[in-house]
Amino acid sequence: MNALLLAAGLGARLYPTTKTTPKCLVKVGQYTMLDHWLYKLDMLGVKNFIINTHYLSEKVERFISRHEFRYRISIYHEKTLLGTAGTLAANKAFIDQDTFVVHVDNFCLDDLTGMVDTHLNRPEQTVMTMLTFKTNNPKNCGLVTTNKNNLMTSFVEKPIKPRSSIANGAVYLISKEFKEHLSKPNAPVFDISIHILPKLLGFVSCYKTTKFFIDVGTPENLELARRQAIVK
Repeated sequence: MNALLLAAGLGARLYPTTKTTPKCLVKVGQYTMLDHWLYKLDMLGVKNFIINTHYLSEKVERFISRHEFRYRISIYHEKTLLGTAGTLAANKAFIDQDTFVVHVDNFCLDDLTGMVDTHLNRPEQTVMTMLTFKTNNPKNCGLVTTNKNNLMTSFVEKPIKPRSSIANGAVYLISKEFKEHLSKPNAPVFDISIHILPKLLGFVSCYKTTKFFIDVGTPENLELARRQAIVK
């Protein structure tokens, strides 16, 4: 397996923490968020990584240049942010096998072995497996409904009137066939949740984690993640 780690964001909601530290290098427990995912995915058998950079990119690149996995990591620098799907489209050649696509600002205590099993045993027509979790803030999430076979039957990004509390965790395991859905729309930013997921109803297998999962994009959520890292 490969992995593409999305780490280019500005981290505006975490300011002033992110004034001098890119969000992917913010620490939760003893590890940076980037290390949290590098080590977790290494344990799952991921061999090669691409990490996209933009904001404070020189700090991320310096961190990677000293990392024990540095010879397995490639950097894709974006002068202008491309959006999550835009980054994938620019790196299509990398998706030649099952590939994790992860928003690095998510903190997850699940080891994801169950997600890999779900992907390997997914229905034949599906092109990806999505991690989902139960959220207490459905208005701020992309919400998912599934059928009895755990296939996604609806997806709504940040609805005004939520009809579900099961959210997209923005952790995906995609097959090489997923590349067929990376035709860029007429939009300045090409995004997975906006431009791709709503078109894949019935073609996404869902793995619902029961472990602690949170987006560390706000000071409050970062503190919650740090508390969990202490007690895990």
